Amino acid sequence: MLVPKPRFPIKQMVLTGWLPGFLKKALYKLKGYKIGKGVSIGFGSVLCGDDVAVGEHASIGFFSFVRGRHIRIGDRVQIGAATFIDTPFVEIGDGSKINEQVFIGGLQFPDSKFILGRNCQIMQMSFINPARSITVGDDSGIGGDCLLFGHNSWLSQLEGYPVEFEPIEIGKSVSVSWRVFVLPGTKIGDGAVVGANSLVSGTVPPRCLALGFPARVISKFPYFPKDLSRDEKAGLFGNMVNEMILFFQGSGLICEGAGPDHTIFRAKKNGRKSGKSWRIRVAAAPREEREAAPLSADIDVFLSFDAIPVEERAELDARRVTWFDVENKETSHETNDLGEEVALFLRRYGIRFFRANV
Repeated sequence: MLVPKPRFPIKQMVLTGWLPGFLKKALYKLKGYKIGKGVSIGFGSVLCGDDVAVGEHASIGFFSFVRGRHIRIGDRVQIGAATFIDTPFVEIGDGSKINEQVFIGGLQFPDSKFILGRNCQIMQMSFINPARSITVGDDSGIGGDCLLFGHNSWLSQLEGYPVEFEPIEIGKSVSVSWRVFVLPGTKIGDGAVVGANSLVSGTVPPRCLALGFPARVISKFPYFPKDLSRDEKAGLFGNMVNEMILFFQGSGLICEGAGPDHTIFRAKKNGRKSGKSWRIRVAAAPREEREAAPLSADIDVFLSFDAIPVEERAELDARRVTWFDVENKETSHETNDLGEEVALFLRRYGIRFFRANV
């Protein structure tokens, strides 16, 4: 055949896939790939490209491959096991996660693109075909078993049947629920939610709820999403923090303290506290009401409902304290074990944090 049609990269997986991660990374660096510190590449997994850059602390699970001419994988990206990404132009933003057994590829053109923004997630078993291009904005989620098709063609166009090769655009902070089928040419606006088992075609406006087969807008702002007052938000935040402490306790950790400060211990097999502990301070009250309680030097995590001023962020960074700014959805660049658990728990409530620039 004149045009090569590569399928599964058997040769690369046989030659390099079995190598330990540190040897694999060394080999890729010799090939000119840019590999950040703390990168993990699982057994059987390979990268195949001409222009490849992988950010710091990114991880690729076992028996996965990423293939394309231009590949950009951001900091702290997670790609699950048995996931295949095969498209000429691939960009995955910082902090995004692609779960296990996701397929991104299929019928494409030389300029086909797949661009996933920062802090996004694609759940398992989804099939994505960027025939022209598929763009997903920051902080958006694609549910499991979803189908995103950039083309619609089988029967002859010369016999009157429709043939489409169109880009798909998904905005920022969009939720595409499980088992949604997105057709070529679809545009989904920022903040929209698409209900499960829906068929989406055309344009979905921003900040609305659309569902059905085909999907129709059934609710929109200010009814969806609701416009909450600060007191309502603070009440919800307080409930989240209480649930988080109960979750830690139910997961075998020992939690002491009340009010703004909690101390977290790992538990030994006999139920007693281990030597290592972490301290978290939760600032739910407005800043002017908590000026009298300065930050102590021995906290490990600072979780603030309101915005954290730049000077206070700098002070926390200097103390190597992991901080979370809920209002601005930002967190410190560096983290610790408790900070990772806090971030994971708050994701359950749709709160995801972008790492602040250093």
